[in-house]
Amino acid sequence: MHIGEVVRFALALVPVLLFLAALRSLDSYKLVSPRTVLAALAAGALSALLCFAINTIVFRQFPAYQDDYARFGAPVVEEFAKAVYWIFLIATARVAFMADSAICGFAVGAGFALVENISYLHLLEGQGIAIWILRGFGTAVMHGGVAAFGATISAYLLDSRQWRGVRLFMPGVLAATVLHSLFNQSLESPVLSTFAAVTGVPLIFGFVFYFSEHSLRRWLGGNLDRDIDMLNIIGSQDFPQSRVGTYLMSLQEAFPPELRGDMLSLLQLTTELSVRAKSDLLLREAGLEVPPDPELESLFTELKYLERSIGPTGMLAVRPLLSQTPRDLWQMHRLGQGLR
Repeated sequence: MHIGEVVRFALALVPVLLFLAALRSLDSYKLVSPRTVLAALAAGALSALLCFAINTIVFRQFPAYQDDYARFGAPVVEEFAKAVYWIFLIATARVAFMADSAICGFAVGAGFALVENISYLHLLEGQGIAIWILRGFGTAVMHGGVAAFGATISAYLLDSRQWRGVRLFMPGVLAATVLHSLFNQSLESPVLSTFAAVTGVPLIFGFVFYFSEHSLRRWLGGNLDRDIDMLNIIGSQDFPQSRVGTYLMSLQEAFPPELRGDMLSLLQLTTELSVRAKSDLLLREAGLEVPPDPELESLFTELKYLERSIGPTGMLAVRPLLSQTPRDLWQMHRLGQGLR
C-alpha cells in the first residue's frame, strides 16, 4: 500500500473514531461500557450495508433523480436505519440519560460512516487528499452527530415522562433526518458543510454533557436518599403505620398474606439493588474501581422468581411502590449485566 493510500485510509476512518473516543473520555460516570460501544458500531455498520443495497437499487432504477434522492430520500432511509439500534437501547432501558444516549447514537453513526467511507475508498480511488479530509471530518462526523442528536432528543423526552410509545422517538428521528438532508444539500460548498460539522457537533455535545451530568447528580442524590429512607422504614417497628405498610395492608382483601409477603420482599430487594447501583456510580465518578459482585446473579434470580410468584395482577398493584422509572430500569440492567 502506497503512502498516499495509507493517508487516505487514515483520513477516512480515524477522525470519527477519535471523536468517539473523546466523547467516552468526557463520560465521568462511565455510563457506557466498551462492549456497548462496539455493539453500536457494529449496528451502524450493518445499517450502512442495508442502506447501500437500498440506495443502489434506487439509483439504478431512477438514474434521472439521483441528485434529488441524495438530498431528500437517502437521509430518510439512512437515519431510520441508524435509529433502529439507538431506539432499541432507549426502549429497553439500556441507556436512559442524555450523555449515554449521545455516545451510543454517535457510535451507531460512526459505524455507519466507517463502512460508507471504506466503500468510497474503492469508488473514489485516485481522488486527492482533500476529498478524504472532507469525508473524514465532514460526512463521517455528520453521520455520528445527527444520530447522537436524535438519540439525545428521545432521551430528553423520555426523562420528561410526558411522551410514550412510538411518538417518543419520532422527533429525534425527524431532527436527525432534517439535519442530514441539510448537510447533503450544502455539499456544493463542502468546506462550509465540513466546518459546520466539526464545529457544531462539539458545541452540541458540550451542552449535552453539561446538562446531563448536572441532571444525573441531582437524580443520584435525591433518589439515593429516598431509597435509604425506604430501607430504614421497612426494617423499623413503625413499618405497619408507614405509607408503604398501610398500602400493603389495604391489599389484604385482594391478595393472600404470602403474596403480600412476596411484594414486601420484592420492594426490599429492588430498593437494595437500586442503592448498590447508585453507589457504584458514585464510586466510579470518584475514580474507584468497583469489583464484580458474585452475589448479584443469585439476587437477580430471586428478583425474577418474586416477579413470577406475584404475577401480573400483583405486580400492577405493587408497582406504585417500586422505583421502576426508565432510569431505574437502566441502572438495574447495568447492575444485572455487570457492565463495568
